[in-house]
Amino acid sequence: MPSVLIGASITGPQGETYVITDFLGRGAFGEVYRATGKSAGAVIAVKLLPVGQLSHDTSRRALLNEIKAAQQINHPNVVRVLHVDEGSNPNLGPYVCMEYVSGGTLAQLLRAQGKAGTQIPLARALEMMIDVAQGLRAVNEKLIHRDIKPDNILVEGKILKISDFGISKFVDESTRLHTFKGGQHVAYMAPEGWARDKNTHKLDVYAVGLVFFEILTTRHPLLPKVKDQGSMRDWERVHLYETCPDLRGQRSDSPLQVAQLISRMTAKRPQDRPEWNEVLKILSDPAIEPVASRHPAIVEAIASALAKHQEREKQSLESARKASEAETQRLLYSHSCMALLERLRPAVEQFNRDFQLDKIKDVAEHGITYYRLPAAKTIQVYFFAPSRTQIKIRGGVVIGGGWIGLTGITAGRSANLVLLRESDDDLYGSWIICEVKLMALTNPQKIIGQFGITAQTVEPFGFNESFFYDQIRYAQGGLHVFTYHLIDSVEDYFAGLIAEGCK
Repeated sequence: MPSVLIGASITGPQGETYVITDFLGRGAFGEVYRATGKSAGAVIAVKLLPVGQLSHDTSRRALLNEIKAAQQINHPNVVRVLHVDEGSNPNLGPYVCMEYVSGGTLAQLLRAQGKAGTQIPLARALEMMIDVAQGLRAVNEKLIHRDIKPDNILVEGKILKISDFGISKFVDESTRLHTFKGGQHVAYMAPEGWARDKNTHKLDVYAVGLVFFEILTTRHPLLPKVKDQGSMRDWERVHLYETCPDLRGQRSDSPLQVAQLISRMTAKRPQDRPEWNEVLKILSDPAIEPVASRHPAIVEAIASALAKHQEREKQSLESARKASEAETQRLLYSHSCMALLERLRPAVEQFNRDFQLDKIKDVAEHGITYYRLPAAKTIQVYFFAPSRTQIKIRGGVVIGGGWIGLTGITAGRSANLVLLRESDDDLYGSWIICEVKLMALTNPQKIIGQFGITAQTVEPFGFNESFFYDQIRYAQGGLHVFTYHLIDSVEDYFAGLIAEGCK
């Protein structure tokens, strides 16, 4: 329900009184109304600023400061900020008065084109792209917009205007501590935005490159690569590791210069993206459309070179994706291993608290954790390298493993630690115990020397790393020389080892 009653009066530009006439909608950063001046009859848009949702006074002040900075921008392709009220009306709170634009948004226009199955004529599309680039060049002289998307580009007749400076950031780094750092729409967020690197105006260049692709095709270029549009992780993955497809594959009349430009604007590295002056120079080139005077062999050569560049970029990003996934997997797995060791600590602390004559001493060396018991035996725990397997046990997929058991003057029983991922959103997995024994009909003497088994191996046992992933798959079921016994509680198993080791 709107916060302001229709017919309410507010103070607007030049101190004139305006009357709220319509509720236009609610966005992520406030409600928007239409208002008419009592004396001159001018129509403006009024946006309430939800500063109450900001947790700190410094954030509220920064938001107001940035909107005030937007008042300095005066360009035909930018929605004018006409007046900022910091909250003189306690019933209304802070609000901003802006130029009213009646033609809707670029997003609405593109949706209509898409439903009709038509594309915007090339000449008109280029005009629209020039409008957007000119507007952003003017904005970036003062601010980084940080939320460029078709919804924030308004249409007034044939002119496009950049709007909504609610989450912009000052270009001047000297004011960076006093600027508002909000979020950006995930569909248009540049790689450095996801990585939370230093943001520059190249963040806006990237987003505009994606918008240009939509203007020409009515489709977001990366959307087909997103498995779940509601997933932040999916959007992050495509922005970091997927290249923007060749424009000409979806629009055959696209000039090669424009296809190259969009490819450069959506480059993953900010320094590879062009400046606004170069963008406008290319878009304004009267020879941008193919003409007969261009030598066909050179046109073909440029197209081939561009295709090779895009393929190299794709391969490079795929390598980076694999490396990043491997590092992420390593960090998650390391956390799971450390968390398991923490779960064993209470048993050690209970023993040491209640037994007065000696203590269990634990020490980690070379990736192995030793729990030295008073009775001269030691419990060892160590983890294997993680692995992406397809082995399913109890509905979970095996993603890691380890070994836990008694060692000392004489060997004791042991088992494998098994890490199971129970669903796609289970990042860390859960640990269980797996004890391995020989089948009753198996001759133990014939197994010695195989699977890491020696004459000193005590049943039940656990495989070493060389055989674990190959042999644990039989825990799913089926005939094998071994039987597998699964235990849910690693803590109970560890307490049992302490009891056995102290005998």
